[in-house]
Amino acid sequence: MSDTRALLNRIASFRERLERTPNLVPGSLALDDPEAARARAAATLAGNGELVSRSLRALAGAGVNEGPLPDRLTVRARKLLEEARGLIADQRRLADDPLLAGLAEASDPLAAHARETVALTDAALRMVQAFPPSADAQLRMCDGVEAMLRAVRDRLAVAGSALHSRRRDVDRIDGLARRLADLAAGRAVDAAWMTELGEQLLDEARQSVPLRFLYANPLSTCGYPGGPTAPAPARVVAAHALTVCQVIARVAPQDYEWSPRPLVPLVAGMLMDIGLLRVPAAVLAKPGPLEPDDRRLVDAHPEDGAELIRRALPELGPVADAVAAHHERPDGTGYPLARCGEDIPSLARLLAVCDTYAAMACDRPHRPAKDPRAALTDTLLAAEHGRLDRDFAEYLLALAFHPVGTVVELTDGRVGVVVANHTNRVNLRMTARPVVAVLADAAGAVLPRPEFLDLAAAGRGSVVRVLTRDERTKLLARHYPDLCG
Repeated sequence: MSDTRALLNRIASFRERLERTPNLVPGSLALDDPEAARARAAATLAGNGELVSRSLRALAGAGVNEGPLPDRLTVRARKLLEEARGLIADQRRLADDPLLAGLAEASDPLAAHARETVALTDAALRMVQAFPPSADAQLRMCDGVEAMLRAVRDRLAVAGSALHSRRRDVDRIDGLARRLADLAAGRAVDAAWMTELGEQLLDEARQSVPLRFLYANPLSTCGYPGGPTAPAPARVVAAHALTVCQVIARVAPQDYEWSPRPLVPLVAGMLMDIGLLRVPAAVLAKPGPLEPDDRRLVDAHPEDGAELIRRALPELGPVADAVAAHHERPDGTGYPLARCGEDIPSLARLLAVCDTYAAMACDRPHRPAKDPRAALTDTLLAAEHGRLDRDFAEYLLALAFHPVGTVVELTDGRVGVVVANHTNRVNLRMTARPVVAVLADAAGAVLPRPEFLDLAAAGRGSVVRVLTRDERTKLLARHYPDLCG
């Protein structure tokens, strides 16, 4: 049993015993009347003191016995304990979540945030346990307990949202990985699942949900301990495909050809690298340059993937053609056939642009991820030099140099997260000046609440750089674990 679960069990046991404690002030008393509270408390404190004292000392148990115990609790304190009841139940669900347990093993900021939240709840209950007998004092101390429980509630909301986002990513990776593995093995697959996922991605793009750059360990067969398994290469392919599809969901609706039917390029993006399932996981995990034999295996994946699609899903012939050509380049430098210009299908050229950007913005075994601005700039330069389609590359400006959700440092040293962008394919200065929720001041102190700043409207200031994962974790993990993954 983890320390978090053990502490939660002890807190829950303590809270259950407290529920059986008599009220210091009867439930009918209006607690917003201080004079009435004082008079009634004075009367009730006189009786049954020793019996209640013994009862509460038994409630505390061996693990919580520091300091004096109150004879009875006020109605307000009891209401706070009732509120804590729901919060403890929420924390139990978090602590029992296998995904969070897996994050704890990896020392993830979200797991540390959950442990701190449990500790704060424990401190609040210990504070109630140590209430003095005086009703007046209890009523004053309830203000502090209320503030602590309010902080617990806010932290639980943050942790719950972050865990939901993580689970959505893991479930999508594992779900797509299993279906890709089934296709590669010649087993039947319901394409409706991929269509539904495509609709979800399009809806998230419309709502400006942050683009998540996903990565799966090439040697891992599951997203968390005890979770569903899939062949390791399939999880790598699925994670990258989902990142590509998030980009497609933001690009395709801008194009006259694909905006009426954006699900076609999304399904193509999910299937694009299925041929890599024929490549051993150890090859995909290599931290350095590939050997010639390994390179031949990797370079064969477009045609291998097209073959798999034609055999398993013959109705997706145009998708198979695009998959076969998604590494061809307009200047003729691509593979496997060195096709060029309009000889490359439009869908393949769209896939190539989104694939290039997503690959540069994600971690790889042989290199760390580039920040989104560098990935976008390099993709635009490749298009300028004829290696990618220019029109599709320009559509990437809808993502802006700093996509929503990017944690950035401003020229004055403050740190914030991008919450909106000004997209303008003509005026790139607007694209580079997003709306930022400032989270920390120049000294690195986290603000009590975000301060919103529109850099395009401000007379001065701009984004200097994107924070690394380690920098985000060090600065923001205790308050914003969802920004540190």
